[in-house]
Amino acid sequence: MSDTNQHGLSRYIPEDVRRQVRRRDGFGCVFCATPIIDYEHVDPLFVDAHEHNAAAITLLCPTCHRKVTNRQISKDLVKEAMKNPAAKMAGVVREQVYFCDTHPTVIIGGQRLIRCTIPIHISGYDVFKIEHEDGKYLLSAKFWDSEGKQTLSIVKNEWIVSSDNVWDFKVEGNKFFIKEKEKKTAMTIRFENNQELIIEHFDMLINNTRVHGNDKVLNIGWIKMSGGLVSDSLYGMMFNI
Repeated sequence: MSDTNQHGLSRYIPEDVRRQVRRRDGFGCVFCATPIIDYEHVDPLFVDAHEHNAAAITLLCPTCHRKVTNRQISKDLVKEAMKNPAAKMAGVVREQVYFCDTHPTVIIGGQRLIRCTIPIHISGYDVFKIEHEDGKYLLSAKFWDSEGKQTLSIVKNEWIVSSDNVWDFKVEGNKFFIKEKEKKTAMTIRFENNQELIIEHFDMLINNTRVHGNDKVLNIGWIKMSGGLVSDSLYGMMFNI
């Protein structure tokens, strides 16, 4: 497969164009709202395109993309779906988180929280909670941006992003990225080996408490922490500030 089309246009779509498409389509497939997506040139097709124009590109999940490629879904149907994208209409995108049979570990601000039922509790909120039902571990979590708007939640291993509360959202491999402004990342989350949830970057306002940091440093109000381990406890960390 050539890296360019007949007009010399690269297959790589610039990030600013991708972001325009994501925001317009609600961060998910225009048919099924799945947030694991490909970027599809619709009209003109990539082979005929002279430029990467956001108005001519849409979001398709791998399954729907294959159906378009195999002509099970026509380009006309894709164009109709672009008028009312499924994710935009739903207001949220959602997908499953998969864990192994072992208790999930949460890593945030250099703190390694192992086999803790409530890894973090801050200002009245269980930021993370892990339950064990029918032989499975179920993770629930809440995340906010720097202005206190809830952007992402995980409810018993299903993560949900409100398209109205985020400026940009994308999934790349095992990472989730949430932006609240063009140059301001609110959250970067990584799932590792179906066992660890790693918060690589965060800037949240939780019930008027500022919580920010990365995978090495945790700042909660006036408290700064770096490194540590808590295991086999009901609460990993509790802060009521």
